[in-house]
Amino acid sequence: MDSGEQDLPLYRQLAQRLRDGIEQAAMAEGTRLPSVRTLAAQYGVSMTTALQALRWLETRGHIEARPRSGYFVARRARRGKRASSAGDVGDVGDAKTGGAKRWARPAPELDAQARDHLAIAGAPASVRLDLASAETSLYPIERFSVLLRRFAYQQRDLVGSHVRGTGYPALRAQIARQAMQYACELDPDELVVTNGCVEALNLALRAVARPGDVIAVESPTYFVLLQMLRALEMRAFPIPCRPHTGIDVDALKQALDRGEPIKAVVTVANGNNPLGSVPSDASKRALVELLHERDVPLIEDDIFGDLCFGETRPRPVRAFDDAHGNVLLCGGFSKSLCPGLRLGWIAAGRFTERVKALKYTTSMATAELQQAAVAEILATGGYALHLRRLKAALQEQQHALRDAVLRCFPDGTEVTDPVGGFVLWAKLPRIDGQARSTRVLFEQARAEGISFTPGHLFGEAATFDDCLRLNAGNRWTSELEAAVRRLGALATHAVRADRDERAEPVP
Repeated sequence: MDSGEQDLPLYRQLAQRLRDGIEQAAMAEGTRLPSVRTLAAQYGVSMTTALQALRWLETRGHIEARPRSGYFVARRARRGKRASSAGDVGDVGDAKTGGAKRWARPAPELDAQARDHLAIAGAPASVRLDLASAETSLYPIERFSVLLRRFAYQQRDLVGSHVRGTGYPALRAQIARQAMQYACELDPDELVVTNGCVEALNLALRAVARPGDVIAVESPTYFVLLQMLRALEMRAFPIPCRPHTGIDVDALKQALDRGEPIKAVVTVANGNNPLGSVPSDASKRALVELLHERDVPLIEDDIFGDLCFGETRPRPVRAFDDAHGNVLLCGGFSKSLCPGLRLGWIAAGRFTERVKALKYTTSMATAELQQAAVAEILATGGYALHLRRLKAALQEQQHALRDAVLRCFPDGTEVTDPVGGFVLWAKLPRIDGQARSTRVLFEQARAEGISFTPGHLFGEAATFDDCLRLNAGNRWTSELEAAVRRLGALATHAVRADRDERAEPVP
């Protein structure tokens, strides 16, 4: 092993050895690779390291996962294409042939959580229980398509002119009007339309904090938020979040009393991701008052607010910020109306002018054609009718998925009972007081075409390693039920294997 290879993380060293073995042995495409357990034993590494090595090779097109089978050598055309497009950044050259690194200065390695997230987002699967979204049939795609064609024909400036400003005026007015229905006063002039709610969160963080600052987040929290904080070189400070009551305001107060240098707080209060919780109005007001007293801005992600199941739409935390402008409210339509829109917005309060400046230098503006179509749906009442249907379907699908998990997963598995949103949060039982990781389960299920989101993505280190998030956005079918049953069987076998390492393979 040369000095360049020794500098790589252990999983990369293993990946390089496997890749060299494939090339030197001229393995034919479709050749099956050893199992994760076998690789770990052969090379004296942990199963997690072996999984990371295989995943790294898969993302670069050298190998591929096949449902119910394992990992195989990929087609050579695919290997060549993926290696060329990815550049195999940081690859160690073949010392025997005098190969050189592709880049003189390799880019910094992605952390494990970022790799897992990208693997989930890009990997095909026959059953998607991972990403928080509903199936296409639950959205008004036909109605939206008609509106897009009509506006493109009648108002050609929407696609033919340069986009300027902070958003289509009619859409900003409709967003403010919608907010009045749940007692939240928004000024259309403070609204900035963004490319999805993710951009809104990014702008909000940059408006109130700088690299190195500490940001308090719910724990568990939306994994993209943790990746965003790392990208902005900010530090996450976890505050416990409860399945029924949301963020623990008392724990946050104690952290501030201890002098923790918290620069801002981020909350997904309504339909929390991944817990599905909604705090009481009293808790929301207490959070606003606490942070106003400490002069700490609050960033609220309300993307799931419209998808809460109660008869009355819960008020966002921003509704309790009467006159201080200390809450930056972020929302969007990619979860509730059309996922492909990537259309979001932010009401930034006293930080409005800074957010507008950041938006201009980040993406300048957001395309207006889809904004006009959404404004029309909001104005004509079509949105309210669609939400009633969507929420009814999501609630029914959540109940079906939850019942199946309780039936099929190991005894002692804990499952949330959300009051909104798409997802369930499950926790595997402990064995002799020890938590059971879902990382190996994730790889086993993915090899069989079943994808879910492992819990470690939602916190730092291994905080939620024994948890997993399941998406209930798909209509309940016999195929979906069979996939949950299979996932439960894999989880049950994993728990038994921890009790007895000689357990027979799962049938």
